[in-house]
Amino acid sequence: MRLSFAEHIQNANVLLHENEVEKSIENYHEALQSATTPEQQLHLNSVLGRLYQRTKKPKKAIEAFTTALDLLERNPSLGSLADKAAILNNIAAIQAESDRAKSIDDYKKALEIYTELVDNGETEFHPHLANTQFALAEVFAKKKEYYFAKKFYKEAIKIYERLQDPAYLRLRASAHYQLGNIYTEEFNLFDAKVQYGKAQQLFEHLIGEGDEALKPYLAAVLNNLAVTFNAMEEPKKAVQYYELALVAYQELSDLNFDIFQPYVASTFNNLGIVHSEMQQLEQAIAYMNQAVDRYNELADVKPEAYTHYLATGLHNLGLFHFELGHMQQANDYFGQALEIRRHLAMAQPMDFDADFCATAMNLVELYQAQLENTLDFGYKSKALALLDEVHIRLQKYGDDLPVIKTMKNDSKHYLEYFSGICEEDLSLHHVLRKVNHLKEQIDETIDLEEKMAFQEEIMHVLDENLKKYPHNDRLQYELVLSHANISWLQLRLQDYQKAEQTIHDAKTFNIPLQSLTCNLAHCHLLQDDLDKALELYLELSQQVNAANEKYSEVIIKDFEILRRDGIEHRGFDLVIERLK
Repeated sequence: MRLSFAEHIQNANVLLHENEVEKSIENYHEALQSATTPEQQLHLNSVLGRLYQRTKKPKKAIEAFTTALDLLERNPSLGSLADKAAILNNIAAIQAESDRAKSIDDYKKALEIYTELVDNGETEFHPHLANTQFALAEVFAKKKEYYFAKKFYKEAIKIYERLQDPAYLRLRASAHYQLGNIYTEEFNLFDAKVQYGKAQQLFEHLIGEGDEALKPYLAAVLNNLAVTFNAMEEPKKAVQYYELALVAYQELSDLNFDIFQPYVASTFNNLGIVHSEMQQLEQAIAYMNQAVDRYNELADVKPEAYTHYLATGLHNLGLFHFELGHMQQANDYFGQALEIRRHLAMAQPMDFDADFCATAMNLVELYQAQLENTLDFGYKSKALALLDEVHIRLQKYGDDLPVIKTMKNDSKHYLEYFSGICEEDLSLHHVLRKVNHLKEQIDETIDLEEKMAFQEEIMHVLDENLKKYPHNDRLQYELVLSHANISWLQLRLQDYQKAEQTIHDAKTFNIPLQSLTCNLAHCHLLQDDLDKALELYLELSQQVNAANEKYSEVIIKDFEILRRDGIEHRGFDLVIERLK
């Protein structure tokens, strides 16, 4: 038996009440077929539009709402302007993803209606006006048309500030949060901080009033404030807000592990990064270990989603330990990250080749440090093997991306270094580093005997290595320089004959050094051989040293130092007069 219009409506209402939405839609359609008046058709198309929205059938929803809108426009007496605005808003909401230009156009039409109603004194439509402005702002934000997005968010906020209902306080908080996101995109950090701060206060108030569903939003605001403060070069405040976000995400994770544990891991990671930027590497390692532990657990369950985050955490641990000089730990973490990234790059080279190469280049840098520290040429072989693999991966890409271009240049530099390095070069590097360290110790003391002890150690180190590599020009030069430095200390210690002997010993290397000549002149002067001294002083007076100082000035400074050491000689003033 065919049901009547009223029976179809009754059945549809019952089914909808029982949450049998699909069956209720069938009955509403049957009722629509039986509808005899435009009022019934308008009402049923509006209901069907909302139900199709609910069941995620956008095309059918738009079709139903458009039919309702056509009925209303053909016969305005069927409903009010507010009814028309509501339908326009529904259509616009559905089109916000599929046709944003049409969505904006319909929202603007609805906005005109609500503005007219409010201007006519119908203040009950203020919430509808604000909600339409909010929705319009969201579509503009999705289109990255930030000027208009900001404009409509701000207009919505002005109205929400006058509304007392907590529901509008929620929307106001969300508008501030979205404004913060826009200012972040525009790198307007101060305004982003202000908007996030307002959102934080509102969300905290609402949560305090019992609206615990807003806790994820508060956690996101705290996280974004941390990001903003870090970008503003205020790392201590960034740490403060990351720690607040961490507590919030940990509480949320206890309630819903699958959704919020990734945020816990990410926040630990971010705390590690900020502490590393502050050179607080022990704290950075502690936080990054926490992140790696969590990404490890997440990767076990969803490897495709979290394995690359695990690799990044391991890579960062390698960097932190490397910076601290923990070579073995750095090597271990880089090695683990490299194996994971190698596996990922095999499956998705376009996505992970660059990550693999980044870790490989860090390992190459570590191998260089280890090679220079230990003189173990096994590190050379390891580095060359990695560089070969990096070259194969990078040659597939052009130089359009700066990161690829940089890695290609670095790879070329290290290839030249490791291909050309030999035992003699490495030994020289090792020796010079030790010599430089001893020179720093000489500069740190004012005691002449201590200076002499360090200088004699330099002489010994250089002498021993010259026995291995007797033709090394750099070693010979450094040894002659060491003779000059020792002879100067011997002069200051008033051991003039030893100083002269040291200078003569240096001549066996046949490397002329002006500082040796200057010290020899001092020896002659202080041993009262004024003629020989003056001859050398005058020879030097027109020359300059490596620092581009005239030797006439250097000689005068030397006399001042000798006088401070308690050495006085009548020839000082005479030489100074002759040098003028």
